[in-house]
Amino acid sequence: MPGGEFRFVHVEKISTRIRKYNWELFPHRHRDLFQAVLVESGQGHVSFDLWEEAFHFPALVLVPSLVVHSFRYAPRSSGRVLTLSDAYVRELVRFTDEPVLESMLGRPQVVSLEAGSAALREIGAALDAIAERLAAAPQGRGAMLSASVLSIFGHITQHCRDLPVQGPEMLRRRYLYDQFRALLEQHFREQLSVARYAAILAVTERTLHRACREVAGEPPLKIAHRRLVLEAQRLLLYSAMTVGEVSYHLGFKDPSNFSRFFVEHVGESPIMFRRARLG
Repeated sequence: MPGGEFRFVHVEKISTRIRKYNWELFPHRHRDLFQAVLVESGQGHVSFDLWEEAFHFPALVLVPSLVVHSFRYAPRSSGRVLTLSDAYVRELVRFTDEPVLESMLGRPQVVSLEAGSAALREIGAALDAIAERLAAAPQGRGAMLSASVLSIFGHITQHCRDLPVQGPEMLRRRYLYDQFRALLEQHFREQLSVARYAAILAVTERTLHRACREVAGEPPLKIAHRRLVLEAQRLLLYSAMTVGEVSYHLGFKDPSNFSRFFVEHVGESPIMFRRARLG
């Protein structure tokens, strides 16, 4: 699989595959691939898991790995899709030493750009350079590809800097929150306690609780439960697993416990949730 290659990079036009599907890309997710979609003309809607967001050119749509997503474009929309392996993204982020960039790339979102702006021109030029380098001889390819991708990342970082400036204490809490979310992504199926997460992060439960409250407006336990519910919804909608199989896959000892948990957070049973959306 391409995503298994450490430094996998690919660029293609939006229309290459989607035109034959009536400008609609149905729900799917990539296990170890990050995508950035530059919309250069047209408009449409993107769905991230269970919410939808509209976009209008020019825009950059960021799609991290494992996020279930789908696109509906207006006919004759144009743009390009940059696909990178997660490992390559992590390597480049470490090189930039920009913690805010890692946070930005880890969240699905639509970044609006200004028509005729330097950012739009330079991102487009970087994608041109990547496509040209991929088609050229391999000599010097790695360094030049990295430089072009870093140029795009630089504009994403600049977007972060254009947001309201946060004080040092808030930045520390944001960093702790991002660490917690990364750890949660690795261990949510184990259903660790908040005390265990705090111990791994070498902070007190109170400090972790404060960081999550300040940044996300929710306590860490609710965030962990929400992540578990999201995975349950993904599996119910996009896999052939039975409810029992989903429950064991997510670390529940008994399907009835899973069903009670699901009803408490979603308001309907797993079976009804699947039936209402899939028929």
